[in-house]
Amino acid sequence: MSRNVRMASMGFNFGDEEEEPVQQQQQKKKPSRMSNAGTLSASLLVCSHVLKGAVGEAWIAALATTNKFQGSNKEVFAAYSKFYGLLLSAGYDSWEDYLLEQLLLGRDNSFARAAAQGTLGAGAPILQAVAYDLDVLQEIAVPLEGMAEYIGTMAPTAGPYWVDAASKVSIKQPVKKLNSSSRTPVPALALATNMPSQFIQRPPTVQELGEWKAAIVNKESWSDAVPLLQQYYHLHGFGITSRNTALRWSKGAFEEGAEGSAAHQPTLPALQPQCSALAANLARHCEGQPAHHALLVGPTGGGKSWLLWEATVLAGREKGLRVVDVGSSEFSNILEIARGCARYPRVRFVLVADHLDWPLRGAVANDLLSGLSGSGPSGWPSNTILYAGASASNGVNYDSLTSRFGLIVRTSDLTPEVFGSTVRCIASAAAAKMAAPASAAGAEGGGSSSASEVQISEEDMGAALAWASQHGGLTIRGASTYVKQAMSPAS
Repeated sequence: MSRNVRMASMGFNFGDEEEEPVQQQQQKKKPSRMSNAGTLSASLLVCSHVLKGAVGEAWIAALATTNKFQGSNKEVFAAYSKFYGLLLSAGYDSWEDYLLEQLLLGRDNSFARAAAQGTLGAGAPILQAVAYDLDVLQEIAVPLEGMAEYIGTMAPTAGPYWVDAASKVSIKQPVKKLNSSSRTPVPALALATNMPSQFIQRPPTVQELGEWKAAIVNKESWSDAVPLLQQYYHLHGFGITSRNTALRWSKGAFEEGAEGSAAHQPTLPALQPQCSALAANLARHCEGQPAHHALLVGPTGGGKSWLLWEATVLAGREKGLRVVDVGSSEFSNILEIARGCARYPRVRFVLVADHLDWPLRGAVANDLLSGLSGSGPSGWPSNTILYAGASASNGVNYDSLTSRFGLIVRTSDLTPEVFGSTVRCIASAAAAKMAAPASAAGAEGGGSSSASEVQISEEDMGAALAWASQHGGLTIRGASTYVKQAMSPAS
């Protein structure tokens, strides 16, 4: 059954039933499709969230303006211009791409939540509703050319110059459309219903996300992609946790976080033992095995913040871990944050809280003790662990709360020998990063370039030791700060 016949069977008519010349049918096709798009979008059953963002609402408003009784040309142009500007500023190359992006994001989508949480029953009635919605989305995924032509028809003062300009939206070089006939199937997206994933996997890369979109678009009828969509939610989840490894908690909700410099900075030898212990604990957690809450203690500049955040992101990113930054202003809500993680039972979380005044006191300490003990209604969810960093000025006494942290990791000031090796390691990494653009340019031009190993004389190392001794001591931070100053253009 063709898509138009299927949509007509739902109660929508997309064209005259009378025989007309082919040329007249082609001329009327896009305007007819657009004139029904507003009614179709209102009929969405499960995926109405796709049109709830600013771009989607502007699109609906533009359609409503064209149907407005005695709507002026100015109103029609203004409504379309707003939609065009929002689509452009959001970074999308087409209206279809925006719809697919929001569909895969699955925010406020009951089907996405059920598929991600593993509670979707085989043959559930909602599957038919999702199939209907996918056919609706395919029908309203009108190319901008058709939308601009329709606006031009409804606003007669629009000429071909405006229609042509309004038919394209991008700041990038034109690329092939997702439904290009030259695109080959993606083997990695073959359905594997007999191999379910125990936990949500890492967020998809930009390329992988494009492949998922292409797999939907390549269906003759998007409703045939219901199993594909279910698999996507099952593997990657839904909402903000499906797109970001690094998150932050703010005002009662998750927000996108920054991954930091983990991908660009090697693990320093001075921090390797601590990093290995934390990474091994994270690996057990990501596999669903018992893992410990961790408490990091040590002097200022000893690398605690890097271990808590960048090293944690680096160790857990490919394992599907979501790392949540809990700022000091939000730590009093730690149990609320843990309950927020519990709403995603197949996602593995680690909450990272740095610079805590230890030992904790008052209501926060009592709430955290109750949560970590697993007693009462505030029991800690099994899919979440806590990595906490104590302020340098605080000592750690093994009280009832500290004993709930099964892993206590300590950092310390560096010896002169370890400080020297740390300076060399940081300097070599910085030199390699600076040489990377030149290496890429050399590769494009057929040449080659490689960053030479940084050599530091004994005299220069003595100066580094003297500088660090006068600026906070022999620490990781001191070594990093010295290298930055030494390699700055002004030096």
